[in-house]
Amino acid sequence: MSDDQSAASAAMAGIGELLSCIGPTCGDTVDWNAAEKVYRTSFPVDYRAFVAAFGSGSIEEMVGILIPAVSSDEQQGNTVSRLSEVALADFSVNRWSSADRGRHRLEDLLIWGETAAADTFCWITSDPDPDRWPVAVYSRGDLEWSVYPCGMVEFLLKLLRNEWPKWPISDDSLQDVEDPRFLHDKDEAAGRESGDDPWE
Repeated sequence: MSDDQSAASAAMAGIGELLSCIGPTCGDTVDWNAAEKVYRTSFPVDYRAFVAAFGSGSIEEMVGILIPAVSSDEQQGNTVSRLSEVALADFSVNRWSSADRGRHRLEDLLIWGETAAADTFCWITSDPDPDRWPVAVYSRGDLEWSVYPCGMVEFLLKLLRNEWPKWPISDDSLQDVEDPRFLHDKDEAAGRESGDDPWE
């Protein structure tokens, strides 16, 4: 096992102990071979493990996690995606923190999550090995991208443990959550449809 895969396994074990799934639906089964054909790339080991354990949904209604499309038709939905043509053409979107300025291209970003405060979570996919993809976060508060040299699960684990030296997202409400919860999109939708707040 590579160092990257070892770090991913350790991070997944940590988030599995910290994050609880509060609905009946926990995890999604994804045809990864089909997804790889749609996106023309494979996906990181830690992300696959997170999707299997938790799936698409949100952490405390703040951090949303996306899963990949397995057909071109599904790409029109709320799935993993590249930045839109509009975003790529918008000069104001191509703003990076001083440490990362000029080092990365918007075209290499692949969105895997978002926040209720309109922040965007991506991988920088320039490395041919997905397990070496760092995380890039566009903070609506700072109006710029910052890069975190770790995988998606390690990023989330440090976020939930409040271990980043500078808080990476625009809303700080997660800083006070001791026992974070995950709710699958299916369960949240079912709760809303029945008139119940699944977060209560």
